[in-house]
Amino acid sequence: MQRRHFVWFVGVCAAWVGSGMTGSGQTSAVERSVMQVIDQVNVAFQRRDVKAYDGLMTRDFVRVGSNGRVFGRSDWLKTVAAPGPERGPGRFDQLSVRVYGDAAVVTYRNTPTGPGGQPGAVNYLTRVMARQGTQWMMALAQSTDTQPAAAPTGPAPAPLPAWTASTSAEREALSAFQAIQKANRDRDVAAWERLSAPDHAIIGADGTRTSRAQRVAALKAPAPAGAAPTSPDQDLRLFVKGDLAAATWSAGNVRSLKVLVRNGPQWRQVLQQSTPIVAAK
Repeated sequence: MQRRHFVWFVGVCAAWVGSGMTGSGQTSAVERSVMQVIDQVNVAFQRRDVKAYDGLMTRDFVRVGSNGRVFGRSDWLKTVAAPGPERGPGRFDQLSVRVYGDAAVVTYRNTPTGPGGQPGAVNYLTRVMARQGTQWMMALAQSTDTQPAAAPTGPAPAPLPAWTASTSAEREALSAFQAIQKANRDRDVAAWERLSAPDHAIIGADGTRTSRAQRVAALKAPAPAGAAPTSPDQDLRLFVKGDLAAATWSAGNVRSLKVLVRNGPQWRQVLQQSTPIVAAK
C-alpha cells in the first residue's frame, strides 16, 4: 500500500493555489496522473462535455451535491449537460491527495466562478478515485458548502438501488464502519483511536474542519447536556476499490461520506465528510 499526502498545483482548467507542502513535498507519476484526471473532469464539467465526463466515471459512480441530493451516474450526467450560464474555471486550494495502491482520495476547497465572473459558493469537494487498468476513474464525489446551501430546484434524482454487502472485502469494511459508528455513539475513545488513521480528517456539515486530535478531545469531554439522540444510519451503500472503501449514508438531515483504508487485515477511517440535506422549496 502506497500512501502520500501533499499539496500540488496544476493549471489546466483552474488555478490551483496554496502555500507550503505536506508529506515529501514531491509528486510521483502516479500522483500526477490522478490530478491530471481531476483536471479533465473539471474541464469536462465546465464545457458540458458529457462524453468526456462519462469516460472518467466508474460504472457505480455516486455524486452527493452540496444540498445533500444523491445522484447516480446517469442522473449526474444530466446535471453536467444542463443548459445555463457559461461555466467559468474555478479556483482550488487546500489540496490534499492520498494514494493507496489502485485508489486515491482527493480533497480541496473549491471557489467556483458564478454569473458575471463573480465567485460562487465556496465548498469542500472530495473525489474518490479508482484505477482501472492504466486509467484513473472517479468513483464518488461529495461537496460541502461553507455557507448554508441553497434549496434544490428541479426534480429529485432517482433513488439509488438498495445495497447489501456481497463480497468478503465489503463485509469487512462494513464491519469496521459499524464499529466506528458504535465508538462514536459510546464515546469509546480507545476503540475510535484504534479505528482511525493518524492523518484522519473530518469536514463537518457546515464546512468546519476537525483534526483527529480535536475529535479525540471532543470524545473525551463530557457529552453536551440535552444533546439529541443519534439518528439511525439509513440508505447506506459502500464500495471497495483496492485498499480503499467509501461508505455513503444519511442520518437525520445530514448525508455523510466515510473513507476507510485497509492496512493488512485492519480497516481504518482516513476521512469523514458531512453535507446537510436541504429540503426543496
